[in-house]
Amino acid sequence: MKHGLEINTQLDFGFGTPIARRKRLINPIWSPALREQFKHRLARYLKSRVFSVKFNDNNSTIISVKERYGMLELSVHHMFIEANDAVLAALAEYVTGGSRLSRRLDTFIDKQRMWLARQKLHSRHKNAVSSMGRHYDLLKIRDCLARKYFSKPMDVDIGWGRRRKKLTRRSIRLGSYSFEDRLIRIHPVLDDHRVPSYVVVAVVYHEMLHHALGTEKKNGRRMVHTAQFRRRERMFVHFEKAEQWEKENLTLLLKDKFGPR
Repeated sequence: MKHGLEINTQLDFGFGTPIARRKRLINPIWSPALREQFKHRLARYLKSRVFSVKFNDNNSTIISVKERYGMLELSVHHMFIEANDAVLAALAEYVTGGSRLSRRLDTFIDKQRMWLARQKLHSRHKNAVSSMGRHYDLLKIRDCLARKYFSKPMDVDIGWGRRRKKLTRRSIRLGSYSFEDRLIRIHPVLDDHRVPSYVVVAVVYHEMLHHALGTEKKNGRRMVHTAQFRRRERMFVHFEKAEQWEKENLTLLLKDKFGPR
């Protein structure tokens, strides 16, 4: 079942983009006129929806939305405060669950990467991890998957795990999700130009499903890979292709022949 996520074109992901330096805009809190103008413009596209909006300077979660008592509570990065009407239309569609204009939103965010600091994830984690690799940008992969497969922003941090001493092993864990920290870690062995993009995306998608679906209790045991999980996992357009590549290259992964170059 296809969902319009063509990794081969790399248009949605833009892999290999350089690390940007943060360049701050004037804080909207200090510009009430500009803030009110933004709310008025966005209201035209949200039509009759009641909403509140605040601006953030986040590194990872650029857009988030909650619905409480029928009102949308939006948090958007301050890069949007002077966005044109076409971008606001895409933003309004996105926060209300649509995806028809998601490419327009992707393009705008890509052009505004200079406003983001991409070095570290949130400091709430004891061992902060980097999300920008040499070849793959995990934040961008996460955000694109959120739009394509979950229809909403995903409040989960993601980063590359730490490289450990090489040990004799028969298996390798390419990704992990911590329910307590709400944190996804991806094995750094995948941050290599020889590892196909669809493989990295498949691993990220698998861990995002853990975040989205949580756990189920069955016979007193906590189940994570439920029937629903397996069904959703197969919805990824390159699921079988990614699984086949992992099987064919398992020996190289175990020997750590892939990794940052």
